[in-house]
Amino acid sequence: MPHALQKHYRAIIVVGCFLVLFANQGLPATAFNVYQTYLVALPGVGAVGGSLVMTVRAFVSLAVMLFVTAFYRRIDARYGVLLATLCTAAGFAVYGLWETLLGLCLGSVLTGIGYGLGGMVATTIILGRWFHGSLGVAAGFIGMGSGVASFVIPTAAAEIIEASSLSTAFLCEAGLALILALLFALLLRSDPKQVGLAPYEPSAPTSAKAAQRQRKPAAEDLVGRDKHLMMLAMVLMGGVAITGFGYFSVLLTSSGINVVAAAVITSLGGACLAVGKLVCGWTFDRWGTRTGTVLFFAILTLGLVLCATVGFGGPTEGFFAAVAYCTGIAVATTGIAVWSLELSSPAHTLATVRDFNLAYAAGGFLFNMMPGILMQFTGSYAATYAVFVVFSILSAGIVVAVYTRRLGHS
Repeated sequence: MPHALQKHYRAIIVVGCFLVLFANQGLPATAFNVYQTYLVALPGVGAVGGSLVMTVRAFVSLAVMLFVTAFYRRIDARYGVLLATLCTAAGFAVYGLWETLLGLCLGSVLTGIGYGLGGMVATTIILGRWFHGSLGVAAGFIGMGSGVASFVIPTAAAEIIEASSLSTAFLCEAGLALILALLFALLLRSDPKQVGLAPYEPSAPTSAKAAQRQRKPAAEDLVGRDKHLMMLAMVLMGGVAITGFGYFSVLLTSSGINVVAAAVITSLGGACLAVGKLVCGWTFDRWGTRTGTVLFFAILTLGLVLCATVGFGGPTEGFFAAVAYCTGIAVATTGIAVWSLELSSPAHTLATVRDFNLAYAAGGFLFNMMPGILMQFTGSYAATYAVFVVFSILSAGIVVAVYTRRLGHS
């Protein structure tokens, strides 16, 4: 390998993992909502069928994540990511070629496999092998992949649909995923040893204050009560981040904000989510994981309070709710990556990464019906965000308490 390429390979890995999440989480999940308006208008699909397409993808991704640990113990993460991205490409090809409810559900099976195999579990495994310490900025940048897709892809897809057809838009995304799969095959490596490098080690701190901020490895694996508590926190965070973000736009419109303003505010929220992941990671590295966790949970909780009361403040409050809430939920993806790596020994990292991400995804799945049910009883989606305020506070308390017991003031 040329020396110049080898010298910058860590940056290539980080960008590669960013694109992995862009392809396997961004395309089939965070950016997919643009298609819902068109799917429900298809003959034989309708509103129920449109929801079924999303539910199939979520269910399959959860099922795959149950077996992802065993999979990556046998298969190099590089090849696992390649397979996942090929499944995502195949899923969008099926969407584009078979626009019936059965075809769309089959496409969702394939994109669900891609999401489960090529999401945060795979990228966190690769990140943990390439970086020993100072994980925050790298994890934050990688996590931006799905966030960037959430405000780049919908605009492009809508233009393609209007200029050509829904099928063309799906096939274009299939082609994009296929190109990225080829890129991963050529450049992505799951271990620095594969290119003659060693894992990145942070330089020795130059002051006592810096030494206090440098994170220490966990003395023992996360088991028993602490493991169960962290899993509970991840489930609650799944509800807050996945379900909450998915219903944010309808919260705005149902609170009296017009559709155009709601769309602009929601797009702003997507941008804040993407940037927030990087800032969250930088904060973890600069001030320590525990301090960064407290700060971002505080921002998240403030955002949820604003969401719960957005009907009183109109578009202005909606703007500030989007900024605070969407910036705050960056602690979910960036935090889960860093927490799972810091709270486990190398021998059990894979299992911890899998368990945290599985619990997070399960939370999004389990609480997905809650906003509709509460809407029926209360007449407002705001009640859901009031519940999420409690979820956020409980999650913050759990994570900070576990970190304090196990890693002191890191």
